[in-house]
Amino acid sequence: DTKWRSHPDPFTVPKAQWLNHPATVDLYCLGIVKVDGIRSLRDLRAEHIPMLHEMVCVGSATIMQVYGVPEDQLRIFVHYQPQFYHFHVHFTRLENEIGAQCERGHLLHDIIQNLSIASDYYAKRSICYKLNRKDKLYKLIADKMPLKEKDVGVQRLSPASKKARLSDDV
Repeated sequence: DTKWRSHPDPFTVPKAQWLNHPATVDLYCLGIVKVDGIRSLRDLRAEHIPMLHEMVCVGSATIMQVYGVPEDQLRIFVHYQPQFYHFHVHFTRLENEIGAQCERGHLLHDIIQNLSIASDYYAKRSICYKLNRKDKLYKLIADKMPLKEKDVGVQRLSPASKKARLSDDV
């Protein structure tokens, strides 16, 4: 992969050499919470707003200090459905659109605002998302759907529509 040949080796290059390095155009960092019990966007409540603000502030400041990328050049978002179920936040450069598609990426600033309006906003909200046909979740859902809908190839389901089609054992 040419990307890894063009980036400094993180194990041998001093941190100072990462500052303003050309490879930071591909910047993709994760902020992983230390709090147990927050698996995804759906578990967030208003009580988590201070933690989310801190993730924005500390994450952005660290990225500025290490890589020289200011906050106004960052996209800070959460995936739903997440790749793994321990709450985490993605920090990317605006130029890097990997993982930020509207069907999957939810901006952290929007999440904070929505939680300040209603503490259980994401517990109640229907969230549409895109699934790849090779995804295990897609297969689980498709196997429980009536044949007619399987033939159409439904790719986006809200929690309400999943609940109607899936049994509790899935």
